[in-house]
Amino acid sequence: MRAAIYQYLTENCQSIKVWKQPYTAKKDDKKPYGIIVLGEEISSVNRQGFFRDLVIWPYFDVGSFVVVDQAVAELKRLLDGKVLTTTGGSMFEIEWVHTGKDFQDDDLNALTRRIEFRIPLLK
Repeated sequence: MRAAIYQYLTENCQSIKVWKQPYTAKKDDKKPYGIIVLGEEISSVNRQGFFRDLVIWPYFDVGSFVVVDQAVAELKRLLDGKVLTTTGGSMFEIEWVHTGKDFQDDDLNALTRRIEFRIPLLK
């Protein structure tokens, strides 16, 4: 799943060309870059399936949040409703859930905003 998301974003996202694994970015890394985080699995209300959390963090140099706004809009457009296929042939759809507030990450010397998605899956 992660590989399919990584490949799709690498090929299609114009505002971010470099995608990193979680917890590997350093303060001096060249920006922009994005981080793909696969999160928790949460049971659905009907108990027939579950959701897998997906969080995207776009990171930009400290300055204007306008570039962050543009990247967030692009990422939502690219991912919401997108159906991707894993290398094993399984298909999955991504749904946008929430976009967080502006955030200045002092540890990474960057501006960012959390974009939350979910992936519905069957048991």
